[in-house]
Amino acid sequence: MTGRPGFAVRLAAITLIAALPLTVYADLQFSGFGSTSLSCFSSNKVDYVVNDQPEGVGRSAACDTGLDSLLGMQFDVALSTNVELGLQVVFDRNVDRSFDPDINVAQVRWFIGEDDTLRAGRAPTSSFLHAESRQVRYAMPWVRPPLEVYGLVPTFSQDGLEWIHNGTLGDWSAEWHSGLYRLGFDAAVSNSRMTNQVSSDGAFLNLSLRNGPTTIKLGIGYSQTSLESGQLDSLFAALRAFGGPDGADLAKDLKIDDSPTWIAAIGLRQENDQWLLVAELGLRTIEGFFRDQYGAYITLGRRFGPWMPYATAAKRWTDGPASDARAGFLDAEVRQLLASSRFDSTSYSLGLSYDLNTQAIVKFQVDRIQPKKDSWGLYTNHATNFDFRDPGTQTLFTLSVDFLF
Repeated sequence: MTGRPGFAVRLAAITLIAALPLTVYADLQFSGFGSTSLSCFSSNKVDYVVNDQPEGVGRSAACDTGLDSLLGMQFDVALSTNVELGLQVVFDRNVDRSFDPDINVAQVRWFIGEDDTLRAGRAPTSSFLHAESRQVRYAMPWVRPPLEVYGLVPTFSQDGLEWIHNGTLGDWSAEWHSGLYRLGFDAAVSNSRMTNQVSSDGAFLNLSLRNGPTTIKLGIGYSQTSLESGQLDSLFAALRAFGGPDGADLAKDLKIDDSPTWIAAIGLRQENDQWLLVAELGLRTIEGFFRDQYGAYITLGRRFGPWMPYATAAKRWTDGPASDARAGFLDAEVRQLLASSRFDSTSYSLGLSYDLNTQAIVKFQVDRIQPKKDSWGLYTNHATNFDFRDPGTQTLFTLSVDFLF
């Protein structure tokens, strides 16, 4: 899911469109990527979705081709030896249940010397190892990146100004990546066609270290986040009106309005001709009703020519109160609100990929997913008879073809 276009991305898009007539004198490059996928889920009481999709596979449909299928097109225009324009358009399932195109990248790039680059406009979110290629499934071992970690940042891109510096630290090549950003997006409400509006302004700093087959990435980001929701505003108004001073204080504490937000991540990738090891750990904290979120996974793969079987263990866990004594007679509503951000879940995945050629990979993956007791898990659209006290274990089957062109 991408954010609503801000000034920076509009400026970059207008600049690119205006420059298109000049491409006869410039270097225009076109490329693309995509995934064709079929997923089937063992439960008909919940939906498994990717990021903030409003519906997915399971309760909405036992099998679904829209969960992971997408098509992306990339245009890069070199206007001079040190100025480049980029535009990436992606068609995938979005918050309004359509496959209308989203602009994931719309930026101007200035190459300052050999080691520094400035980017202005829309760029990929930068927190994790596969952030820059998060929707290019061909570039990653799984059918989708583990949502226990990558779901901590449900948007694919952000608008702003970024600086990239390449250097060395001892025997390691080092890439420093920092920036200021703004994002805004509509988040689907479970079991509804309504959406909540989320906006955030912040800054980030990432460091990627590479030495031979080893890559390490460290990242941290700070922002102020706001969430607009008619349903939540009604609850907060009731707390202020009928809860006395305690209720008013609680409403203030629960509301997400320019709330301090932290994102931190560390990742490791070790790869040679035979073995692949990938592991990441992420953290997200938001002041308000949202629980602190932690996610981690580890993947091990072994290549046999064009074949690679792989296995992944992943976990999401949260930390935060289940209730608040200040809620008074609205205790049930406050408990439900606090529980709505408890996404504790564990999954174990087995997969097999096969390189068809240098531009296409077939992948088959089976995920066994176990939400924790009294948790939403990584699901949405829970049926009224879904037993949160005993959520059971569900199985997700996915067959996909990831390709470049």
